[in-house]
Amino acid sequence: MSDPELSTDIADGIARFTINRPHAMNAMKNGMWEELGDHLRRIEGDPSIRVVLITGAGDNFCAGGDVKEFSTTLGMDDVERANHWKTSGDKGNQLFALIERIPQPVVVRVRGMAAGGGLAMVAAADLAIVSEKSRFLAAQIRVGVIPDSALSYNLVRNIGPKRAKQIAYLGDIFGPEEALDFGLVNWVVPDDELDARTDALLERIAKLPQEALGRTKRAMNLAHRISITDHLAQETLDIGAVVAHPDYAARVTAFMDRQR
Repeated sequence: MSDPELSTDIADGIARFTINRPHAMNAMKNGMWEELGDHLRRIEGDPSIRVVLITGAGDNFCAGGDVKEFSTTLGMDDVERANHWKTSGDKGNQLFALIERIPQPVVVRVRGMAAGGGLAMVAAADLAIVSEKSRFLAAQIRVGVIPDSALSYNLVRNIGPKRAKQIAYLGDIFGPEEALDFGLVNWVVPDDELDARTDALLERIAKLPQEALGRTKRAMNLAHRISITDHLAQETLDIGAVVAHPDYAARVTAFMDRQR
């Protein structure tokens, strides 16, 4: 049975996942990170699903983990508390590995606050389209913990170490224009256009050649951590695979037809 606080809609090649806890700024309860990861794993090998959207219901994207649940661990002894959070982390971290691993591009649509793990999803996503009213915060330092959910990894990869450290150390709220300037998001749009502009983006991606797109995503995700020699070797294999795919012949033929 599906969780009403994490809704799913799949249609026309687009999988939309919505965090549906607007009363709590869409803060994620324990188990929700893992559940969203399970959804991504199920669609990973489904060629009918061509692009993924993660968003939040109401006025906010996601305020990260639910701090009310954090407080329930205060009565534990040190070892018990450490084990609780390590177990929780092991389960939830699969989401961020899957965002990177699945061939489908993952898009986030952000309205309002993206804090903590919410910011981590923005940093992990392939593309981010955000409202002019969006706000961003690495909130972990405010409650005495480190950036989790691959936030430190993806911030450094997205925006470089100096900006990433500024965000993680100081815990300051920053706005959409700063996020765009940092390279954390792709588009800042008027709030009343956010939904329509996102739908147009998803529809455009859904029409792209899927095999080539998935291999492009993988190549770019690996580019910062392998040698140029290894990159070129894999690139050659990928070119062989995509030209053998039916998309290649169909699209080259269509292109040539338009030139006549």
